[in-house]
Formats: sequence, C-alpha cells, structure tokens
Amino acid sequence: MPAIKFNFNLTPKKALDYLNNKGFLLSFNYEELKHHAHHQSFTVAKVTRVDLLNDIFTSLNDAYKNGTRFTEWKKQLIPTLAKKGWLGKVEVTDPKTGEVKIINVNSRRLSTIFRTNMRVAYNVQRYSSMSKLPTSVYWRYSSMMLANGRDAHKAINGTLLHRDDPFWQTNYPPNGWNCRCKVRAYSKKQAEKKGMTISKTAPKSVADQDWSYNVGAGSKVAKLAALNLGNSLSNGLQVLKPNPTLDKLDDNQLKERFYTTLGIKKGDMFIDKVGDPMVIDDDLFTKVKSGKGKIRKLDRHLYLDELAKTISDPDEIYIEVESRSGKQQLIKKMFRYFEDEKGDKKATMALFTFEQDKTIGTTIYVVDKAEVLDKKRVQKLIYKK
Repeated sequence: MPAIKFNFNLTPKKALDYLNNKGFLLSFNYEELKHHAHHQSFTVAKVTRVDLLNDIFTSLNDAYKNGTRFTEWKKQLIPTLAKKGWLGKVEVTDPKTGEVKIINVNSRRLSTIFRTNMRVAYNVQRYSSMSKLPTSVYWRYSSMMLANGRDAHKAINGTLLHRDDPFWQTNYPPNGWNCRCKVRAYSKKQAEKKGMTISKTAPKSVADQDWSYNVGAGSKVAKLAALNLGNSLSNGLQVLKPNPTLDKLDDNQLKERFYTTLGIKKGDMFIDKVGDPMVIDDDLFTKVKSGKGKIRKLDRHLYLDELAKTISDPDEIYIEVESRSGKQQLIKKMFRYFEDEKGDKKATMALFTFEQDKTIGTTIYVVDKAEVLDKKRVQKLIYKK
C-alpha cells in the first residue's frame, strides 16, 4: 500500500479565509448584530472603536494561524488592552445613544471572545468539508457530555439525521456561549456498522436565542471583496466635476458648507458606516506641521460636497498600519469613486488616525490618478457599500 503522509503544520486556510473575509462593525450590545450578520462582520460587544477591534481581530487571526492557545493569546493581548483602557473594570459609552455601562474585562470575558471566534471559524470550515463528502450524508450530534454541560445538549447526543434535515439550519454547533458540541459525518453503511439508528424525527431545537442560526453555513456567505473599479460600480460611476461657484466663498464659508453637507457642527462626533465615532473639525483642512489652512490646495474646495459625502456615504473603508517616526500608526481610509469626463478613474479620499482617546481626521482630498488610487486601497477592507 502507498504510504499515507500527514502534515500537522498546515495553515488552516479555510478558517483563516473566513475570518479575513469579514468586515468590521462596532456593536455596544451583541444583539445589535443578528445571526447570519456575524458571518459578514467581525464584532466584539462593548468594543466601540475600530482600532481596539482591529487589535483583537489581528490577535485572533495570528492565534489561529500559529495554533496559539488561550493562555498565551491572553498574555500577548493584555498589554494592548491595558494601554487602550479596555481591561478590568471599564466604563464604556454607547456612541449612538450615550448609554454608559460598567463592564469587567477579565479572563472570563476574554475566554468567551477567544473560544467563540475560534470555534465558529473551525465549524465553518468543517461544515463546508462535511457538506462535500459524497457518501457521508448522515450527521450525528455529539455532545461532550461534561458534568457542567447543558442538559438539553446532552439529551440529543447521538441524534443521527440526514445533513439536509432542517434541524441543522438552526442547530449546527456551537449552539450557545462556550458550547463545545460537534457534528460527525457517516455514510449509511458506516452508521449501520456502528449500530447507529437514523432518527425518524428531529429533536426540538436546543440552540440559545443568540445562536439559533446555521453557524456552519458561513462558508456560503460572500466574502467582503474590494470593488472592481475596472468594471465600475454596479450602477456605474458618477462623473466628478468641479463646482466653480465655490471659488467665490472664503475659507470659513467653505468649512461651514462642508459641515452642513455632512449634517454636523464643527467638532461634533460623527458615527461612520461601521459604527466608529470620529471627531470632525478643521484638522481635515489644516497642515499638520505648519498649521496653515489647505482647503484650497489642489482645488479641493471645488469638490467640497463630494468630499463631505466621502465620510457620510463612502464606497469603501480600509484600515492600514503605517510606520511614522519609528512608531506604528493605524490609519482609516474612506473612498468614494468617480470618473472624469474622459472616463478615467478618480476618487475622493478621507484619512483618519486613531489617537489614544479619539479618532480624528487628518486630511481629505481628490485622488486624480488611477495608479495612485490602486496603491492606497491596501491592507484590511472593513466596509463595502
């Protein structure tokens, strides 16, 4: 017989793809993101800033890739959480409503974050693999039968149903927080040989309300892929034209028009498409080093309305880690896409940086060269219109 070889160091590509293909969405309450929406967006309840969410996401991604256990993952992540004030007793504010809650970011909470994301990613790729098996079409529910396990989960241990049974649409594990149940696949011949009996009827649902959906079916969710500007957007690209009437306004009038178009007042907090609260003020139109105004530089004032809509209604949002003065800085980039009268691709672009206690705008302008635009659309895509 030919030798059978195993490689236990292979990267779990399907599980990592599932994680990486998610966008980001901030949520104050877990219930804000219902069921299958979790397959499309990465979220952690009570995390209300994208930079912290990205730290947690990156750490989980690395842990899955490297096979890191919970204790080591926690040890590596805690300094970052402490630096950003999300460790121990923490006061968190819902940026949408102003509601304030005190939470305890302890080992138990971190364990739930770690194990939930790891198990879901694992079960998504397992569900995909099991669904493709040609003959192993009978799935058996397997509870860990732990002393502290859920009685309802233990009660259906050994249930054998066809994989097309509707039961699996809402009860493919995990079926609750910290649920460790699994599903194993068998052919009819294998099941009979092991003395298993195919259940005539499915048991009642055991899934908790938060988990009453097909966790494993995440493999069927379309990945968050960058827009193909070569084929334009689904409804075609708008033509970007300068508004010469704006040239008659002074700098203060231009800024006021920008804030009015955005629907805020200078210095107000603005909640973007992923739920990230950002301070919008004159920093967007001010040079960092000199402090001089730049609202008219490169004629950006002639595109002021489109620039405001880049923040309120972007086509894409990316986050990118840049090295500045020897330090790593997380940048958020918002894009809104256009073409000029010749059909060349253009974009309006807004950049934000994550400071210790707030997210602030640093610049906003028109990108008028397609090759430059392609270089800026890099790293993690977190939102697509």
